[in-house]
Amino acid sequence: MTGQSETKDFIDDPVEYFDWSATRMWTMPRAEREAKQWEGLQLRFEQLRERVGYLKKLADRDGIDELKTLEDVIPLLFEHTVYKSYPASLLEKSRFSMINGWLEKLTTVSLKHVDVSQCDSIDSWIAVMDEHSDLCIHHSSGTSGTVSLFPKTKGELSAFGKLYPLRFQKFGDPRPTDTQPKAHVVSPSFRAGSSAHFRINEQYFERIAHGDEAYMHTAFPGHMSADVLYLAGRLRAAKARGDLDRLEVQPSLLQRLTEFEASNAMRAEQMQKFLEDVTSNLAGQRVFMACAPTYLWPLAEKGLAQGRDHIFASDSVISTGGGAKGMVLPDDWMARVMEFAGVDRLPYNYAMTEMNANNLLCENGHYHIAPWIIPFVLDPDTSNPLPRTGAMTGRLAFYDLLPDTHWGGFISGDEVTMTWDKECGCGREGPFIDRKIARYSELRGGDDKISCAASTEAHEEAMDYLSEIQAAATA
Repeated sequence: MTGQSETKDFIDDPVEYFDWSATRMWTMPRAEREAKQWEGLQLRFEQLRERVGYLKKLADRDGIDELKTLEDVIPLLFEHTVYKSYPASLLEKSRFSMINGWLEKLTTVSLKHVDVSQCDSIDSWIAVMDEHSDLCIHHSSGTSGTVSLFPKTKGELSAFGKLYPLRFQKFGDPRPTDTQPKAHVVSPSFRAGSSAHFRINEQYFERIAHGDEAYMHTAFPGHMSADVLYLAGRLRAAKARGDLDRLEVQPSLLQRLTEFEASNAMRAEQMQKFLEDVTSNLAGQRVFMACAPTYLWPLAEKGLAQGRDHIFASDSVISTGGGAKGMVLPDDWMARVMEFAGVDRLPYNYAMTEMNANNLLCENGHYHIAPWIIPFVLDPDTSNPLPRTGAMTGRLAFYDLLPDTHWGGFISGDEVTMTWDKECGCGREGPFIDRKIARYSELRGGDDKISCAASTEAHEEAMDYLSEIQAAATA
């Protein structure tokens, strides 16, 4: 393997590797990108095969000791259920020592020294983990009734956070002198929390607000409770099953949920009021605003109707992503938001908690894949890889080369159309995804069972391995 040291620099800290230049990052020549991806994948496999228990179980079952082609990694990609495969009773009974034992099978980070025996809630457990371990656990929203727990480290989050200052750069510009401009951060949500949505606020604070609290503007100054989110998801799932009356909930936690729901009833109105105040107080200032279309469009519509436009400094960044959640957006909503804010672009991002990358929408309506992400398109019924040529529609899977303490291979629940070897026309290199993305769970009426003929049995055995603590948990 040649250039191993350079490849390690590429996968450990891609922003530094590209000298803090967004243009260099998105114009990496295909031959160089593919060579670095292949070498990087081999490095990560060698580094993690024996150290991540769940990966080792899969690799041992299929007899995979080395990767000879990119496709060899596909039987080792984790399914989306892996990060919530712990026995549900562990969270319900606050058995966090066992949760840590489960986590140790998904990360190289040892947790044996971390005493969580006194933790009586998810929030208290995560607080102890934040203080006494290298992990910076990200949890999912828990809307399905279970919570996914992602064992990311503080170092991995920091390397990912470096991407956000690059949003201020325009593609095609030479590397700017000021690679980390200071700006007011505007987030219409909670200041803190342990889901990915709130974890990133600390990176905004460090990388964009430059550690200045006067530059951090959030709608709610407090902490979004993981326990409240989890309980809300459990209640929702129990109601759907028709066994809500059998759900056991601690009275203190139920009281917290009641208080949260009471305050949440006014949440949309409060956030709109917050955004209106911000546009007045920060007029003419450079801002970085991360905001869903459901809040951006009503704000812009109301402001423009009042004759207000070009509110912020022209080098501000207004970033958005996600769906409209039932709101009907006009065809020109993005252009009108830009007119209101006073910016000439509106970065639209396709991302997920499992992926350390911002895959931004270009002016031609394509999401471009970050060069340290190795994408695959799989047949949705067999999970066999589709050809890496032309335009292919199927299930998105990928290997994220940035993590060095957990396995970056993942099979998503998204249907995408990937174009492999045709130029987009925007000037960016590499494969890209069409803007229309669907969830297989919605396409298939809620059933999204991932199938892989080559490794179904191996995955089942490995899931059993992750759940070996079930007997102890229910004893």
